Amino acid sequence: MIIKSYYKTTQAQIEARRWNPYLGISINNRAFTCEYLHSYMKWAACRANTRFAVVIVDIIQHINNQVFDRSKPLSAIEKAFRKADEIRLLCEQAKSKLSTEEANRLVILEWTDLVVDECFAHNLKIFREEYANNEKFKNAIVSITKNNLGTIVKRLNDIELEMLGQYLVNELPELATGFNYDGVHYNLNVYPGNIASIYAELLKMDFFHRILSKIRMIGEIASVEAYSQD
Repeated sequence: MIIKSYYKTTQAQIEARRWNPYLGISINNRAFTCEYLHSYMKWAACRANTRFAVVIVDIIQHINNQVFDRSKPLSAIEKAFRKADEIRLLCEQAKSKLSTEEANRLVILEWTDLVVDECFAHNLKIFREEYANNEKFKNAIVSITKNNLGTIVKRLNDIELEMLGQYLVNELPELATGFNYDGVHYNLNVYPGNIASIYAELLKMDFFHRILSKIRMIGEIASVEAYSQD
């Protein structure tokens, strides 16, 4: 893979297997082809400290479906799970090309596998409460969301933008701390985009540090902006 940028890590640390990489798949992002997934898996397999993961971000996709597709809530959830099934098939296809040793170090997870963890659930509760009651935090999340939407933002009203902000709120526990699964802390976020810029922007805001004082930190977290060589 081609690493375009590093956040709180270095190439030397990664090659020394300091981290447990994970790839969070936004299920409507066309960048996540079978080729990209396989490229990530091969790269991560020989750099993971213990294990490496793929996370299929399924259930919270219903938020995007409700806004962009004008789907009703139940239909939006069903659509998210159907698309997630397609992504899981791609993941399994990519995994099938790995050696047995490499495949044994990989875990393929769904979003619900993350949120059942006590630490993740606690932090999600904090971020959701702040989004509901802290005007500065809500405005910051909506602003970041708008900046990442591009020209489509002109088609959306304030209620829809606040709804889309909930997607980022749901991701914040993972962006802030990574996640625990089966005794392993997955702490190197690998993504084909500068995902770290979102969290870094929040860290520049004084009020956000008060929020962070309430959450449970698991350990160090880092990220890389990574693209396939194919």
